[in-house]
Amino acid sequence: MNEEYENVVWDVHATTDEFTPTVEINDPLSVYNEEPSTLPDNPVDQGSIHSPHTTPPIEVADMVVTLSDPQKQQDGQGPFISYLVTTKTNINTFNRQQRPVRRRFQDFVWLHTSLTLEYPACIIPPLPDKHRLEYIKGDRFSSEFIQRRQISLQWFLDRLCKHPFLQKSQCTRIFLESTDFVNDKKAQSRQIPPTISIFDSIGDTLINAFVKIKKPEEKFEAMKETIHKLEDNLTTIERLYARISKRQQDLQNDYASFAMSIDSLASLEPSISKSLHQFADTAASYSKAMKEMSTKESLLFLNEIHELLAYFHAARDVMKARDQKQMDFESLTVYLQETVRERDRIQSPNRRYRDRGTLLIGDYVTDKLNEVRGVNMEKIRRDKLNKLDTRVNELQHEVTRTNDESHEFSLQVIKEFDIFLRTKTQELKAGLMAYAECHIEFYQKGIALWEDILPVLERIDGIESDEV
Repeated sequence: MNEEYENVVWDVHATTDEFTPTVEINDPLSVYNEEPSTLPDNPVDQGSIHSPHTTPPIEVADMVVTLSDPQKQQDGQGPFISYLVTTKTNINTFNRQQRPVRRRFQDFVWLHTSLTLEYPACIIPPLPDKHRLEYIKGDRFSSEFIQRRQISLQWFLDRLCKHPFLQKSQCTRIFLESTDFVNDKKAQSRQIPPTISIFDSIGDTLINAFVKIKKPEEKFEAMKETIHKLEDNLTTIERLYARISKRQQDLQNDYASFAMSIDSLASLEPSISKSLHQFADTAASYSKAMKEMSTKESLLFLNEIHELLAYFHAARDVMKARDQKQMDFESLTVYLQETVRERDRIQSPNRRYRDRGTLLIGDYVTDKLNEVRGVNMEKIRRDKLNKLDTRVNELQHEVTRTNDESHEFSLQVIKEFDIFLRTKTQELKAGLMAYAECHIEFYQKGIALWEDILPVLERIDGIESDEV
């Protein structure tokens, strides 16, 4: 079938109440973020990926959503954790007054699913626990799990707030404001039609015949390559950080053991036991500070790496969906060409049993057998032509429609890719700054600890006891 693509015309133009131990984490990376007020309608020229044309920017409205006060509650299906969601925005469809609402994880799942159906060409921010679970330890009601999930859900909301389309969605408004959420989300879900493939009426055989795009576009191939390289590099960073973290854990344990050894030494040196105890306390405090640094790093940096990787997966899924749109168009175009060729062959007596130089033995034998049986061959030919004419008209409509859909989907993907790059850069910056701040804070504590112990050590002279 590959030869059939050489003669296909592709340029069909578009036509038109029980409290859990409270963990107050209001997006700890927000201090490192710089939110842009606008995003360009088309991406800025960056090599082969972006369009060189500039258009008026898409306005991103001011929106801040905070997640706080996790509570363990109970319903008929068992216990769950709910979060207080508070929204502040100037979007005119939202209530001007802050009206906090409580939402559970299942409500976030509804929002994510609804946005995916409503905006299939948008890179919908992923929810936590969808791709990476191994870094969360403990049960779902432990303080560590709740803390990590709250931070991840906060990042999900932050991404929605920075997206010029998702922030204005009716689904987003209902999630953030509705005080009758159960009924409102049901009513809203009825207004979002499920995604149905146009190939449902064509059959599975046609779909399975096409496994890749026949005419790939360079700019989208460059986008996919960019996402692939980013994902590879971030995976390498994740692996290297795991090695660094393991060394830090070993070093922390060594300092704790070192402190205990110095403390034991104090019993053998009664004249300087007080000084040795103080030095042991300093080493133990240094080990504790190192542990605090590692915990904070894992929470703010490693979590961020995991969330970025999940974001890359979401971007990759959208690129696959765009490819599928193009493959739908290409497949239908070939199918139309084949149907038109069959109709033309039947209409022409000289070409009746030949298709591009190939003798159609089966059709010839069938027609001869029908003639022997006395079948009205002319009536069969007219009926077949009528069916083919109808099918050609249907396929022409489908080809035009799928071309329009593919074209519109591709235009949105270009915008989405620019939003994705900007968001990725901001979040990577925030994670690295948090990582640097963790180390600065740790080393400042370390300097203070060791400076405080120096006068104690300097007083040791080997003559007088330090108990004096």
